[in-house]
Amino acid sequence: MQFVLILLIVLSLGGYLLAKRRAFHTKSTNRKFLFNTQASIWLSLFVILFAVNQFVSGDGLTTTIGKVVCSILIVIGVASFIAGFIRYKKIYPYVVREMEQTEQS
Repeated sequence: MQFVLILLIVLSLGGYLLAKRRAFHTKSTNRKFLFNTQASIWLSLFVILFAVNQFVSGDGLTTTIGKVVCSILIVIGVASFIAGFIRYKKIYPYVVREMEQTEQS
């Protein structure tokens, strides 16, 4: 179980870095915002998975403070994931419209 979580943590960090790279190299404002939103979603997934891994491994969570900190990280990660998903749904139609306009011209 812990190996799977570690693999997912590494993949989410890779997704974050890839999205930030794509945002850095694009010229369009809407696409840049879309890629930054994707990076935010990947980063929130990283935070969630990291906190869940700490709960599952249990090595560093012998104190109540550690459990509270991991719980706060999970709540913040989920809130950031939801906010990023809402932003993604709002910006995506603008990006599609922009891509269609560039194809026509």
